Amino acid sequence: MSALRRGTEARRVSDAARNRGDTTRVNNQASVATVSEGISSDDKGNISLRVSRHFSTTWVKRRHTNDDQEGAHGPRGLRLIHSSPEPLVDLIFVHGLKGGSIKTWRKGNDPRSFWPQCWLPLEPGFENANIHTFGYDSDWASSKANVLNVHDFGQRFLEEMRNSPALRGPVNEERPIILVGHSMGGLVIKKAFILSRDIPELHNRIRSIFFLATPHRGSDYAAILNKILTISGVLSPRQYITDLTTGSTTIQLINAEFGKYAHEIPIFSFYEALKTSLGVSSVFIVEKDSAILGYKNERATYLGANHRDICKFDSVEDPNYITVRNALLSATNDLLHDVTTNKRAQAKEQLRQLRTFLGMAEKPDEQFWKVDGSCQWINTRDDFQEWRDGHRAEGHSEHTINEKILAIFWIHANPGTGKSVLASHVSSQLQEFNLECASHYFHVGDTKSRSLGVLLRSIAYQMALSNATIRERLFILFEEGATFDMDDSRTIWTKLYKKCILSARLFTPQYWVIDAIDECSKYKEFFTMLRGERPNFPLRIFITSRHVHDMQRIQRSLEPTASVQCVEIPREASLDDIKLYIQSRVDTLPIDNIDEREELATQILHKSGACFLWVRLVLDKLENVYSNESIMKVLEEIPEGMVPLYERTIQVMAENTLEKHIARAVLLWTVVSTRKLAVSELSQALKLDINTALPSAKSAVEGLCGQLVAIQKDSSLIELIHPTAREFLLSEPAGEFMVSLPGAHERVALTCLQLLTGNDLRPPRNPRFLSQTRPPPPPFLDYAVTQFTEHIYIASASSDKLLMAIDRFFKTNVLSWIEILARKGDLHCIIRASKNLRAYLDRRMKYLSPLNKQVKNIDSWATDLSRLVTQFGEALIQNPSSIHFLLPPLCPLGSAIYQQFGKRPDGLSAVGQRPTAWDDCVAYVSFGDNIAVSVSCGDNLIAVGMESGDVHLYNHRSCQKETVLPHKNPVDLVHFSDRHIAICTTRAIMLQDFDGNIVWEHRLRFRCLTLTSSDNHIMAVSLHGHFLKWDKVTGELVDDYTFEYRNHETAEVEHNRLAARPPLVASVSPEADTIALGYRGGTVSLWDIQSQEFVGFAQDEESRRAAKLLFNPNPNISLLLVIYTNHGLSLYDTWTGSLNNSYNMPDAVGLFSASCTPDGQTLVTADSQGHIHIWDFESLTVLYHVFSPFPSFRLLNFTSDGSSVVDVMDSSMRIWSPAVLVRKNKEEDASTSGDAIQLAVTEGEYEARKNAEITVLRGHPLLPFVYAGMFNGQVLGFGTKAGAPSSPTSLYRHATEAIITEIAVSSDTTMRLIASADVTGLVVIHGLVPSMLKTSQQGPLAEIHTDAQIKQLCFSPRGKHLLISTSSSDLVYQIVEGHCSLVGSLAFQEHERVMWRWFIYPSAHEPMFALFCGGTIQCFNIEHFTDIASGHAPVIKLHYDLGEGIVARGIDEIIVEPSIQMLALQVRHVQKFVTSSTTFLYHLAKDMTLASSPGNGNIITATILDPISSISLSAICAHFLGFTGSGGTTASKGAKSLVFIHRNSWLSSIDLSTILSTSSSSDIADTVEYTQHMYVPKDYLSEGGSETRPVKTSDDDFVFCVHGELIAVKGALKFHDAVSATKSTPRKST
Repeated sequence: MSALRRGTEARRVSDAARNRGDTTRVNNQASVATVSEGISSDDKGNISLRVSRHFSTTWVKRRHTNDDQEGAHGPRGLRLIHSSPEPLVDLIFVHGLKGGSIKTWRKGNDPRSFWPQCWLPLEPGFENANIHTFGYDSDWASSKANVLNVHDFGQRFLEEMRNSPALRGPVNEERPIILVGHSMGGLVIKKAFILSRDIPELHNRIRSIFFLATPHRGSDYAAILNKILTISGVLSPRQYITDLTTGSTTIQLINAEFGKYAHEIPIFSFYEALKTSLGVSSVFIVEKDSAILGYKNERATYLGANHRDICKFDSVEDPNYITVRNALLSATNDLLHDVTTNKRAQAKEQLRQLRTFLGMAEKPDEQFWKVDGSCQWINTRDDFQEWRDGHRAEGHSEHTINEKILAIFWIHANPGTGKSVLASHVSSQLQEFNLECASHYFHVGDTKSRSLGVLLRSIAYQMALSNATIRERLFILFEEGATFDMDDSRTIWTKLYKKCILSARLFTPQYWVIDAIDECSKYKEFFTMLRGERPNFPLRIFITSRHVHDMQRIQRSLEPTASVQCVEIPREASLDDIKLYIQSRVDTLPIDNIDEREELATQILHKSGACFLWVRLVLDKLENVYSNESIMKVLEEIPEGMVPLYERTIQVMAENTLEKHIARAVLLWTVVSTRKLAVSELSQALKLDINTALPSAKSAVEGLCGQLVAIQKDSSLIELIHPTAREFLLSEPAGEFMVSLPGAHERVALTCLQLLTGNDLRPPRNPRFLSQTRPPPPPFLDYAVTQFTEHIYIASASSDKLLMAIDRFFKTNVLSWIEILARKGDLHCIIRASKNLRAYLDRRMKYLSPLNKQVKNIDSWATDLSRLVTQFGEALIQNPSSIHFLLPPLCPLGSAIYQQFGKRPDGLSAVGQRPTAWDDCVAYVSFGDNIAVSVSCGDNLIAVGMESGDVHLYNHRSCQKETVLPHKNPVDLVHFSDRHIAICTTRAIMLQDFDGNIVWEHRLRFRCLTLTSSDNHIMAVSLHGHFLKWDKVTGELVDDYTFEYRNHETAEVEHNRLAARPPLVASVSPEADTIALGYRGGTVSLWDIQSQEFVGFAQDEESRRAAKLLFNPNPNISLLLVIYTNHGLSLYDTWTGSLNNSYNMPDAVGLFSASCTPDGQTLVTADSQGHIHIWDFESLTVLYHVFSPFPSFRLLNFTSDGSSVVDVMDSSMRIWSPAVLVRKNKEEDASTSGDAIQLAVTEGEYEARKNAEITVLRGHPLLPFVYAGMFNGQVLGFGTKAGAPSSPTSLYRHATEAIITEIAVSSDTTMRLIASADVTGLVVIHGLVPSMLKTSQQGPLAEIHTDAQIKQLCFSPRGKHLLISTSSSDLVYQIVEGHCSLVGSLAFQEHERVMWRWFIYPSAHEPMFALFCGGTIQCFNIEHFTDIASGHAPVIKLHYDLGEGIVARGIDEIIVEPSIQMLALQVRHVQKFVTSSTTFLYHLAKDMTLASSPGNGNIITATILDPISSISLSAICAHFLGFTGSGGTTASKGAKSLVFIHRNSWLSSIDLSTILSTSSSSDIADTVEYTQHMYVPKDYLSEGGSETRPVKTSDDDFVFCVHGELIAVKGALKFHDAVSATKSTPRKST
């Protein structure tokens, strides 16, 4: 039998064994709540068995202990006993007379019989139920006096529901409540329900009530009981028992009122069918007629139990339990039918967004096989049961400050001993028990799975899958625009965990299972992150690893706040499990004699050395032989130990000379693949790599490499049998099968590039081809697309072949690659490609000049890729195909993407003064008259403190001002702390939220040097040397330390403590355990904050004075940066005080400011000459330099994701995003450090912003020209038709050289007039030559001086009249043969007009000047301006509403399109500090003439218009640009569409025929159809006010003002992409 056939047979036999049930597949797929993924839960087996396994003996013992402490009845008050991860309904159980919150619902003393907590949550259908119990004092046998009655109990129950954290709050307020009451508990429920009618928000949530033997009409037993209590002389009668007597007033009143309000909710009543024994007799405690209400909405039935047992059951098979359970399930399903559908859709959409946000392509799905009955040793351990069940024994209570709610169970053992299977077993068990578990398996060789960042993102996504609260919190983070580098584990931990997940209020333990954590190179950082954490919920972490040398140190560091249990897998336990495994497989061997099989099993077990892997390989080999002799021979020949076994395996593989090249290739691909390959993927990869087609790739892999490679049964993923196999194949003993990593990665990279440069991925040549259907992608394409640069990064840098292949890829199919990734939503892969390529080129420079053309091309693309995501990421996600024709033309002229793909003759074109390179300064913000003094960056905001006392908050992505926090005194320091901001002014320190609400405030005696925070405290160091710490919540000053001055020059002298001296500079370490203080004289001392003990000096040999101190913000990098007054830099170890590194700045350049990225990798500095440097922090190597001269003050701060530098100057702020910030982290760099060389400093690109130069922009109504007014009084002309100059032409300049504020151009092509106004009130009128780019004479036609500010200029259609609107009057001048004369004027008081706009109103008789003011349009005769036009002039009232909290600031535009009688009104407004605009459309096709009244002249009747209801632009339109086809040569044809810039920055249009066809309808459709044409970059829109907004030219091109230059975009409207969007209802109040 050939090796191939033998392997196939072996797998067949093994599979047969598994199918017989000898082994169990443990599928560690993240648990998904019912709503999250829409998966209906099924019964996972017998509930009784699950209960006994779920609630361990440890849990039972602790529950008994709690019973002793709380009493057997159970705790009083409302208690959450089970919290669903996806709660949609609340069940509340209320006990009766002499009952208790536990006792009533539990049969006997076994805590596992407490069915609401132990049984019901495991039942299918209750996955979304939170379950509570309510306890109160109803024990009539107590000797304590009790005057309470049913009303008191009902009132208490109502208040408990109102105040319960698990029931109140916006997340819980819509959840329905089902109440379940036993006996008197039913009356308590009824009373609470009656009282709740005054609280509608709670009353309406009570949607169903269950009564178990409730005495609605009283009970004769109650009267007897009270008599007994009276006769006893020891116990007193109880008022609440009196309330239960038959016919009592209380009963009657409750029934009367309850009947009024309970007729609409479902009621379930159960009555007792068995009598209760009372000693000598038996009675029905509550008769049937008393237990049933008789309502129409009541469903009643009996239970075969007495009064005591009607609410407690023997087992889950008890018929009474089944009856009650089914009724509860029916009520729950009826309530949740519609809710579940809506929640499922909402959750599905949120998870889709979170997948992109967290960079998770799919939920993890790990599969391991284990034998039934194995891994049981861990279940029997008390410490494991304590880890798993400890907190669940206490219920859902508040945590004490000293309680360790973080528990770690750390398993360690030798390789091959079944650690992964054990982790899989634990994860599977937790999911079986409906516990919320997230798991991650580190795989050696798998780049992604070994990353700490991937672990954190994967756990976060799995928690979002299983828990609604976590999902909602992460989704809010996503909506707020939070960003982070997906490889930056420190930032991920801070943003996703510390500020989001760990602070969530959850009522159930959360479990993480992490296998092989030692395979993560940054595993120590993971434990550093956990150190000191106190989550808001119990967090249980199960970890496996090999034995690591620093395990004890890690354990000690965690113990102050965490419980850590380290356990080595006992050898006996491993042998027991191995024995089970051997027995499960030895039965499949061809040995009939039972004794011989037992002997064989014993021999294998004896030689195993407690190694699962060795046993598995031996049994695999034994399955390939069929005689007793062969079996024994194989067993004798197989050596003990893994390496000898591997060596023998490859010896056998080497004997297959015909196909061993296939085996080598399979092993190579399996070893170096950065994720597991599917069989189909490997098959195509081998065809490309070694040109070998495999008819059955699965059989080939198993037959040729079955001893070293395994194929997962369900997923068909290929993996090495164990990490030790990878270690062996990378070592010399592997011989000819040895894998050399650099060469192997090069080979895989070349194979990927071979596919990526193939004809199937050729980009479309023409936009028409974008709509063509492409063939299905080949299996290997996904791997090649996402992983090829990961292999390039590790590949040999000396290979010319690889360099040429990369170059060819970027010259051919790179755009198709980008499109594929954009369709996947995986832009992070593009960022990683940029990092990988740059790291590869850094190593490549060792072998080739950077001037090599291939190197230059790849280097340019490495920059382009990161900038594409930064500048056009939103566009790529919204329209992935835009990468082919719409985005390359908008890139800088010198970029690789523009040079290769941006100059298509049939593509988009952008004409004007455009940059040649990506500008590293991506945003500019002016503070106006404010002077900045401090800056801090939060998760999504940038805070800038001002001398005026204000703190301005800016969105870190859009740079728009979001709010201003005013203060009385100048600001010194600002610092973000979670969702608050700490502010030090010259007089006080305070903590505020982002809405300006002050949490607390304290006066300061001295100003502060530094301001920082920890999880629970705000900390500062004052000018007089005090370290101050305030409680973040209360504001209480908890610490006030001083640290005595010590002189480093006299450190050895006993009496070196000199007189008190205040520090000049200070810094606090990231974990707030160390403080550094710098003094005059060069002393920098380090102190332990907690103990106040002196640590040492950061001693400089030259005794230079420190100007700034900066701890590395990463706790794992214990370094302190000292910047000296002579501008040198030194790095000191914070533990020893020793000097690590130093750098001396040339020419004594002064450093103003410095900041470090949150991950601690990168430093930025700014000096007095305008130079910004970016450094590698630990090596002090300069990576980047840019020159941006500015006056003497600068502050720097990194954004929270480390991707940008905030550069604050006196009155402005710049945001820098150089490509050098996109770099590999230290974790990844370690594998290729051998090729690293000292690199040249990257010189940054910066063009001085001319943001204030162009002040106004206007387009010609009929010709393809635009005109711009400048800051210096100059007026420019710019032609957009083909052949026009690419730069604007100067037409003329105002003599005043004042700022141009308004421009108007006549539409009449014979008059050719242009008018401009400046801030002095001067209006200049010029004539233009036919070219429209030159004035027709030396001087102006006229100059008109006004005494008021000019608001608007407007020519009449024929160009013979010019309207000048000022702040106090409107003037109309007639222009005849170069002379101007005043026709008329209209004066008004300032209070009479707030916002107004003049425009031309088309009329059937003649056009008119029209004024829109105060919501009304009035028309004026052009020839006789002061007369209101009569007879044909309408007065129109336009209704519009901007919404609550939005204040109108002006009218940007009002245009009438005569061909369709449509009016567009664009209103500029402000909400808080964000300025935007809203456009409203009105249809004018109505009789709008004035109404006449005989004898009284013209009576003006206003026509009232509402916006067109079927088309609401408020939700989609950010900037209205006009109507296409309404000018130039197409004017006669009429307008075709309305053009606008969408709020998502896409130039878009709506077909006017759609608007007209629906304008008469009052119905509001669910969606609006519009067309996207091109993406408009943010910097095309971000500058200037309404006067410099984009302009549509007459030939339907578009002109933008970009950094003080004009850029015309041509051909945009020929690109079409139909889009549907949900519409908002238009507002109709005036």
